[in-house]
Amino acid sequence: MISFNNCGQPGEIRFDQLASSGQTPSDNSNNNEDQGTGGTDPVAENPPGTPPTNTQPQYVKVEKTITLAEISNADVLFVVDNSLSMEDEQSNMSARFPLFITNLKQINWRVGVITTDVDDPDYSYSDGQLQEVTNGKYYLDSKTTDAENLFSHVIHRTESGSPYEQGVYATYRFLERQKVSKAPFMRSDASLNVVFLTDADETPYEGTDGLRFVQKRNKPEELVKYLKANWPLKKFQFHSIVVGEGDAECLAQSDNESYGIAYETLSKETNGVRGSVCAKDYGSQLLFLSEKIKELVKSLTLDCAPVYDSVAKKYKFDIKHDGVEKIEVDRIEGKVVYFKGGLPAGAIKLEYFCPSGMLSN
Repeated sequence: MISFNNCGQPGEIRFDQLASSGQTPSDNSNNNEDQGTGGTDPVAENPPGTPPTNTQPQYVKVEKTITLAEISNADVLFVVDNSLSMEDEQSNMSARFPLFITNLKQINWRVGVITTDVDDPDYSYSDGQLQEVTNGKYYLDSKTTDAENLFSHVIHRTESGSPYEQGVYATYRFLERQKVSKAPFMRSDASLNVVFLTDADETPYEGTDGLRFVQKRNKPEELVKYLKANWPLKKFQFHSIVVGEGDAECLAQSDNESYGIAYETLSKETNGVRGSVCAKDYGSQLLFLSEKIKELVKSLTLDCAPVYDSVAKKYKFDIKHDGVEKIEVDRIEGKVVYFKGGLPAGAIKLEYFCPSGMLSN
């Protein structure tokens, strides 16, 4: 049984949500035809239906040129259950990894692997540590030769990992390590896409040291909070290939332990993929997962929520590719612009107006 969550747009949880009267009007979803490019003269930013004011607000014109390479980076972290019951699932993932990266050929991807074991930081495979791929390198990327075989090597775990799976905790520790790393896996201009592969749910921390902070690392909401606090503008999604909640048939198979409720919670909150660890072939799941990763490229985060022209009923926002207005805007929500198709290669010019003093730093 495969259950995919494909509603809405990719999850992007930001630490600061710019509050201004230039935010998307409440009737925005029903007026996509009004969201194209605007003119060049700023007008009052009152939403539709609001009486005009006599005071003319001050605006700042923003112009910048970007390229696809600056917005198409994706960091993918596989969090793999390395307990003794996961050999078949690791093989299944390995077999379909080539399909996954082939579908990401237009993305500048980077792939790393950690395990769900957090028992002892002295073990190289524990406590959120990236696993070595080859010769002192701890990740694969879109330029790696023989990526399929190298991934197969690292995804097949040879250690007898802890039976107390803690993928959320391990990801939290991974992020803590990234925060202080001199050569981090995570790139500042890349989305973060976490893939959980496990047949169990998160094991609650049961230590006796009484550290509340340690216990928080097991909680999905605390993981999201930590990400938002330390990488406030980063786009991220969590994907789960687990025993789906209520899937009794899957739970009864093999040595599956429990429903992956904590991991599915993260997937639901970030519009990630919810797949089944019991699938005989992970191909369709990984294909869908790669599509979700590519969806993150279909949006841009601006320096502000652009001004809304209440007369023309459109945003003061223009985007051109090689000087021609070919790119179709789907909608604008706050500072984020979503597009109906992928952004093309080449020079992309943005032009929009921000309320004075409301530009991001």
